[in-house]
Amino acid sequence: MEPLKAGYVSFGTQYYKPENLKAISERAERQLTAAGIELHRTAPVTGEGPEPQRAIAELAGGDWEFLIANIINWIEVRGVMRVLLAFRDRPILLYSMGGFTEGGTLICPAAGAGVTAVRYPMERMGLRFKHLFNAPDEPMDVEGIARFGRAARAAARLRRSRVGMIGFNDMGLYTTDFSLVRLRDRIGLEVESLDMLQLLRRMEALDAAEVKREIQRVTRDWEYPLGKPKEEVLERVFRMYLATVQICREKNFSGFSYKCVDGVDAELGLTHAVPSALVASAGIPYVDENDVGTLTAELMLKWVSGREPMFLEHYDHHPEWILLGEDGYIPDAFIDGKPRIKSVATVLLGGIAHCSKLKLGRMTLASLAEEGDGYRLHIVTGEGREPPRWVEMGVPLPSWPSVKFYTDAPVRRILDHVQSQHFAAVFGDCVEELKDLCRLLGIKAIVDGKG
Repeated sequence: MEPLKAGYVSFGTQYYKPENLKAISERAERQLTAAGIELHRTAPVTGEGPEPQRAIAELAGGDWEFLIANIINWIEVRGVMRVLLAFRDRPILLYSMGGFTEGGTLICPAAGAGVTAVRYPMERMGLRFKHLFNAPDEPMDVEGIARFGRAARAAARLRRSRVGMIGFNDMGLYTTDFSLVRLRDRIGLEVESLDMLQLLRRMEALDAAEVKREIQRVTRDWEYPLGKPKEEVLERVFRMYLATVQICREKNFSGFSYKCVDGVDAELGLTHAVPSALVASAGIPYVDENDVGTLTAELMLKWVSGREPMFLEHYDHHPEWILLGEDGYIPDAFIDGKPRIKSVATVLLGGIAHCSKLKLGRMTLASLAEEGDGYRLHIVTGEGREPPRWVEMGVPLPSWPSVKFYTDAPVRRILDHVQSQHFAAVFGDCVEELKDLCRLLGIKAIVDGKG
C-alpha cells in the first residue's frame, strides 16, 4: 500500500514557552513519520493574528489526503477554527497529546482542555473528523491515525472512481437496485452500463495469437478434475476476459459486473464464472448480477485494507455458521493451491467454472444498500473454515469455492440485518477503517462482529 499523506498542524497558545510547544510537536511528528505517514507540515499555530493564515497557505499548497490537527496544549480557539474551517471539505483527525512525567511529577500542557474546547463546535459545524488521544507518558495512537487515514484515502478514491457493467438489473433482483444520482452525490462513484453487443464486438476483434498466448500463460498450472475442456471453450472464455479488461482499462473502470443469468450466460454461449475470475485477478474487482452496492463495498474493502477483495454468496445457514461460496468464480488471491477448473452443463450453466479451494482464515465482509435517503453498510466478521463436501443442486462435484464461515455475532442477528444475496469480502480485520469511512461519507454502519 502506498504511504499515507497527511497535512499536519499543531495548536497551542502563546501563554506557554514556544520552545516547549515546538519540542512536543516535533516529538509527535517523529512518531508519525516513523509509522510511514508522509507529513506536509506547517509550524505550530499559537495565536489568532497572522499565524492561522500562514498555516492555511502552507497547508493548501500540499498534496495530502487528511489533516492531522494536533492539540498539544491549551489553544487560541478562534485561530484553530480559522484553520480547520479552511479545510472543512477534508477529513480531519483531531488529536490531543497526553502529558509527560518529569522528576516524579506529571507535566500537563492541558491538551485535554484544548481539544474539548473545539470538539463539539466542530461537530455542530458538520466537520468530518475523528478524535483520538494518548495517555500521559504513552506513545501516540499512530495505528488509529493510520486507520483513519486509510478511510480518508478510500473516501477520496470513491469520489473520483468509475465502475462499469454489462446490462442492468439481472433477473429483476430488488437487492441490486440503486439510484445513480444518490450514489454519485453521496459516495461519489460513477456507473456506466454497456451493451452486451459492445462486449461481443470486442471479443470478436481480438487477435487470435494474443488470445492463444494468454491461454497458454494462465492455464499453465490449471488442474482439471473432470477432464480438460475443449480448446474452443477456452478460447471463448479468454476472449471475454481479455475484451472486458480492455474495456475497463480504456474507460478507467475500478470495478465491473456482468448481467449474468439473463445476459452473458443466456446469450453468449458460455458461463461468466471463469472470465469474471480472470478479470478480478487482473486487479479489477468484480461482482455478479449488476450488484453495484456490493461492488462499491468491494472497492471500500480494497482501499481501506490494501488487499484484493472478492464477493461471496449465501448458500446455507446454521445457528453458528454460514456456508459462503460462489458458483465457479474465485480470484487468484483467494485460491489455496493450484486453480482447479471443471466443465459444467446444467439448466443455468454451460462452459467451465472454478472448483478451486478457497483460502481459510479471518475475514471482514461488507454489504452496501440504500436506506431512506442515504446508505447503510452491513459489516460482518468471522473465520472461514473448511467447508463440507457439498454441491449446488444439479451441479457435479467438486464443490464450488467456499468456506464454512463461523461468525463473531450470532447468525440470527446477521440474518436480521442481511441486505443482499452477496457479501464483499477481504482477509483480515478492517472494521475500524470501515466505520471511519462510514462516518466520513455519512453512511449508517451496522456491525455484526468484532470492532
